[in-house]
Amino acid sequence: MASRITTITFDCHDPLALAEFWKAALGFTDDPDNPNSPDDPEALIIDPKGHHPALLFLPVPEGKTVKNRVHLDLMPDQPRDAEVERVLALGATLIDDQRKPDGAGWAVLADPEGNELCVVRSAAERGTPAPIDTGEKDMPPVRSADERTMLTEMLDWYRDRVVDKVSDLAQHRAIARPMRSESNIAGLVNHLAVVEDSWFAVRFAGQPDPDVWAAADWDVDPDWEFKEARTVPLAEVVARYEASCARSRAITDAHQLDDPARGDREFTLRWALVHLLEETARHLGHLDILREHIDGTTGE
Repeated sequence: MASRITTITFDCHDPLALAEFWKAALGFTDDPDNPNSPDDPEALIIDPKGHHPALLFLPVPEGKTVKNRVHLDLMPDQPRDAEVERVLALGATLIDDQRKPDGAGWAVLADPEGNELCVVRSAAERGTPAPIDTGEKDMPPVRSADERTMLTEMLDWYRDRVVDKVSDLAQHRAIARPMRSESNIAGLVNHLAVVEDSWFAVRFAGQPDPDVWAAADWDVDPDWEFKEARTVPLAEVVARYEASCARSRAITDAHQLDDPARGDREFTLRWALVHLLEETARHLGHLDILREHIDGTTGE
């Protein structure tokens, strides 16, 4: 189990004035459901993109007398030195200039009530690769194909996009949970692997659960596949998904679209293919959003 930071709290003399400084410095906003008012005893500002914790400003009688034990490091979009000048113009003061002749280093500033903060080099100045757009992927030429070909090839196209979307992702990003839920990229791929086996192998073909899911107890933990995926390498999760897709293809190849399911639910292979198309496409959209949220990567 772990906790997540939701709010960072500042003690200060004038909560509203300090909130305005940090709003301008960070591009934060008032909470639209509870905007700050001069009559409020405290002030709260939030990241409109939802990437960072909120900042809460509480009034206290004491002034700041010693160095912060905690401070914020700011990485700007623009060059570091330009950001230093911008924040100084907002009312900050320069406390310690650690910028080096070779461009490295940082500047230590203080906000209007003396709380230290650091401005470090931008991602571009650090040589960090910019977010990429992987572009569009051509869909299979099946617009005039027969029904079976259209369903199977379109489903395979979406399956391939799932693998493409996560193939170059670092492990710590694959298991990150930027939303207020168990949703994570590795977990979504694990979930899609479960869905493939559940509908094709178990419910349609009447086979037992593959061994990979033997430990799962969804009655006890409905989010098992999302949590379990955080404990194994992403490459293993992707291999599970590809194996489950291969089992689904083999079952599909051995049956006709109108063949009924052998499990305890009434549906045909046609319905299973349609359902997996919408399920895979829906979760690929979730993967798109998570990937863009985590590292800025866009594209199909």
